[in-house]
Amino acid sequence: MKSYPTIQYFNQGLFGENIYAFNKIDGSNIRAQWNRKSGWYKFGTRNVMIDENDPIFGSAIPIFLNKYGDELERVFNQKKYRKIQSFLAFGEYFGESSFSGMHLSTDVMDVILFDVDQYKHGFVTPKNFIDDFGHLDIPELIYQGKYTMEFVNSVYKDAYKLSEGVVVKGIFKTRNNKDEVWQVKIKTLNWLLKVKELHGKNALLKELNGDKKLLNFFDKVQLGL
Repeated sequence: MKSYPTIQYFNQGLFGENIYAFNKIDGSNIRAQWNRKSGWYKFGTRNVMIDENDPIFGSAIPIFLNKYGDELERVFNQKKYRKIQSFLAFGEYFGESSFSGMHLSTDVMDVILFDVDQYKHGFVTPKNFIDDFGHLDIPELIYQGKYTMEFVNSVYKDAYKLSEGVVVKGIFKTRNNKDEVWQVKIKTLNWLLKVKELHGKNALLKELNGDKKLLNFFDKVQLGL
């Protein structure tokens, strides 16, 4: 059961590409495996397997199944996906007070589906995700168009009033002329400032994947330079 890949921060080398930018929900990664023989049979957080007895994340499983279990099966059984034998659904487990993977026990929790991986065929493309899964509860599409520095800055400066930021997705063609999804993330200045205020600059640097150039960029944006 594979884990969701680490998403890097914005990449200037991708500027000019056509993108879909989805609202990034502030919570914890949850994954659920389905196949045609066993149905929904495995669950996990980003890095460990869980069941409903898990003291922190166990409640995410019935929430996910009640909200998405039957509806996702209907999509998987459509002609378009019928040859795919197994799917891995990824969701975010969160509550009103969730921040940076931390949750309050008093919160009412929810799960939102944000991606689907097809066994041996890769992630569903952003357009297909919207077209085929958009009738379910999925993250809001914040922006569709060209990937530019102007858009990056607009997210940093919280023009869209988001709790955390966005996940940007695009497509490139493989050598076999198949569509493969690439993605980067952009977080709001307010969210990054909160990480710094609560946990310090070293925690912020860790959040930025240890990228000191990105930390310098953050400082310049913070100062309005």
